[in-house]
Amino acid sequence: MANLLEMKQQRAHALNKAESILNVCGEAQRDPTAAESLDVDTAMAAVKALNPKIAILEGNNSLSKLFRENPGAVFGAGSPTTHGMPQNPALHSTEYAQSLHSFLSTGGKAHGDELTAGADGFGGYYMPGSERYTQQRRANGSLPGMSAATYEGTEGGSGASGGYAISVPTVPQITPLAPPDLGIFNASLVVPTTNDVKIPSQASFGTSTLKSESTGTIATFGGSDPTLGQIALTAYMAGGLRLASFELLQDVPAFQEFIVSDLLNGQRILEGQLLATGTGSGQPQGVFGNTGTGTGSAYELLGTSADSTTLLNSLFDVTGTLLGSYQANASWIMSRATGLAIRRAQMGANLFSPVFTVDADGTERLLGRPVFYDVNAPALPTATTAGVVPILFGDFKQGYIIGVRGGAGINVKVLDQPWAAQGSLGLLAYRRLDGRVRRSEAIQQVKISHS
Repeated sequence: MANLLEMKQQRAHALNKAESILNVCGEAQRDPTAAESLDVDTAMAAVKALNPKIAILEGNNSLSKLFRENPGAVFGAGSPTTHGMPQNPALHSTEYAQSLHSFLSTGGKAHGDELTAGADGFGGYYMPGSERYTQQRRANGSLPGMSAATYEGTEGGSGASGGYAISVPTVPQITPLAPPDLGIFNASLVVPTTNDVKIPSQASFGTSTLKSESTGTIATFGGSDPTLGQIALTAYMAGGLRLASFELLQDVPAFQEFIVSDLLNGQRILEGQLLATGTGSGQPQGVFGNTGTGTGSAYELLGTSADSTTLLNSLFDVTGTLLGSYQANASWIMSRATGLAIRRAQMGANLFSPVFTVDADGTERLLGRPVFYDVNAPALPTATTAGVVPILFGDFKQGYIIGVRGGAGINVKVLDQPWAAQGSLGLLAYRRLDGRVRRSEAIQQVKISHS
């Protein structure tokens, strides 16, 4: 079925044809021939047939109706109107006029929520091609030709119904997944390295002794020397490779930005796992399981859920095991689920002085110290589990060091040669890093079990 514009073009063509024939006969001062009379009659019959069809389509045109019935609603206050105040003031508001102007001036690329007011039949309309547009047309039966075309086009129908002619645009942006919590990297000391580094540390104190006072014998000072140890901060290579076809990268400009972002996130996720639980052999040493003894013997949570008193007591106790030199810069590392369990425990205990607080800038604090969430922190034990360490507390800048070879950034390389013959491009992200516990006593652990 022809649309309104096509019908008007057909009517104009028929009128022009009839007018040109009559003009030629008038200039020659003669009557039309039989053939010319037939052409004129045919053209005028076409005009007569098109007129009612055009009138019907113009009556269904919400924009034409809006301009015809209330031009002041579009052009602003003070414009002439033919029917006074509109029947639906909310529809013909300033916001509606602004949305309509934006829609028209951008060629349909921009639109506001006000244009969806057409659902009530007072002049607005849903965006063509949208699901709501389809549902509205299907429900009220208006514009049957467009309804069928949209229905068939969006739900896999045949081209005979117009489905192949429907344009269904794709938003030029890929909605990414949110990266997980990776708090260990942010809480720890991160240093750039150019080669392997030996980091010495004190293993034990030297001792002193009392010196005897005597005039008859020679008394000397005693004591023992301190002992030293060291750790080696090296760099382990980790990275990821993605292949994308020339066609995909050329036809979808947003894909290259998306795949690079995905590479960076994949690199951080792998590094976060290693910094939390790495073995230290051929890979970074994880901070969990390699720190101070903390609360010592495991606390027991009763039943299958956290016991409020036991859980909160363990938090107070672990702060007492941390030496004073580390208290000023101490912080917590745990999973977000553990943090919520502590909040519930706080509510259950109905404490006058809350242990969990939030600053005005959103910083979460536990017993006055900032909390870093990390998805790789072990969860609270769920059933007869012994000795789980879900919470760490201490000065991570002093206790855990991360060395990044060549700087803190993740390197991204575009490899256009190895797969060029296959019509593909390689995108590579990599970084060399290591993590080591350099001062075990600076980080204390909360060990919890279920009974």
